[in-house]
Amino acid sequence: MEDEKSTFVDLSPRRILVIKLSSLGDIVHTLPAVGALRQRFPFAQLSWLVKSQWASILEGNSDVDHLWSVDMSWQIWPSLIRDLRQRQYDLVVDFQGLFRTGLLGILSGADMRVGFEQAREGASWMYTHRVSLPGDQQFPWRLLGVHAVDRNLAIARSLGADVSRPIFHFPRLAEEEKYICGLLYETEGDDSIPLIALAPWSRSALKSWPLGRFVQLAEELVEMRTLRVVIVGGPADSQPAEKFSHLESQGLIKLVGKLSLRQLPALLRTMKLVIGNDSSLIHLAAGVGTTTLAIFGPTEPKATGPYPFDRHSVQRLELPCSPCGQRTCQNPNYLECLHSMSVSSVLESVHKIIGPHI
Repeated sequence: MEDEKSTFVDLSPRRILVIKLSSLGDIVHTLPAVGALRQRFPFAQLSWLVKSQWASILEGNSDVDHLWSVDMSWQIWPSLIRDLRQRQYDLVVDFQGLFRTGLLGILSGADMRVGFEQAREGASWMYTHRVSLPGDQQFPWRLLGVHAVDRNLAIARSLGADVSRPIFHFPRLAEEEKYICGLLYETEGDDSIPLIALAPWSRSALKSWPLGRFVQLAEELVEMRTLRVVIVGGPADSQPAEKFSHLESQGLIKLVGKLSLRQLPALLRTMKLVIGNDSSLIHLAAGVGTTTLAIFGPTEPKATGPYPFDRHSVQRLELPCSPCGQRTCQNPNYLECLHSMSVSSVLESVHKIIGPHI
């Protein structure tokens, strides 16, 4: 690839298309790079192509001029391609790095298309400019010692952006903050009591500390009368969240399935600490500036842990096989990296973070 500093010093696109379709955690990890691009090209019209189910998290973002919400079914491709070409983009930045997103870049008609040299499914062949990442190229992204945020910032930097101060832009929505405040303190008016959120869910069972351990952790935490416990999650988590119902009489607040995606940042800002698996809720909490304690098993914290590292904590077991980054566990002691992690060890970490006497 040509030297970026000399190539892009005079770059001045009028219309930029950012492609990052999914998922929630990955979208959060892309925000600092998009913010850097906005600062680099303040007069360009910047559009973001995203799946409809995640679009609301970007609504009101000052870095984005046009939010392009799509369902990405093949049936919409003819109309999508027509609309892309009508907008006459000069620059496409593909943070997704898949065949279909690389193809959309080509079909948009943009002369300049930038993405990762290590993009999957052959997408890199569809870029005019490829950005290489540090580290052993034989390893997959999920095992590289480069965080997803920094990977995305590498693309922004290649385009001449200043990436020295990564910022996650989440608009503060007064109406959502008022709603959250009312929801949290409708039964108890004291808003000075610290709140700890538990996010016991993950898209993958391989990244999930056993739910029963989270229930035990909640039972220990509610005994600490100087704080309150909040359970957060989406509609799909409502049934397993019933395992926490017996603690509601002791002050636990169960908000699983009760909030929209747009309301989650406002909720997570009110927390003193968020504890959860390697999941989108942990990344969202870190993005809004709330301290997190992330429980990791087979995944690499350096690649997908809460960001930045110095403001958050990761709980994991040091095992020869972890992190493995595999989609199936090969350890005869199945998921030892998670199942051998005790409630007491996590509780000890909680005390270290929030203090033993809170």
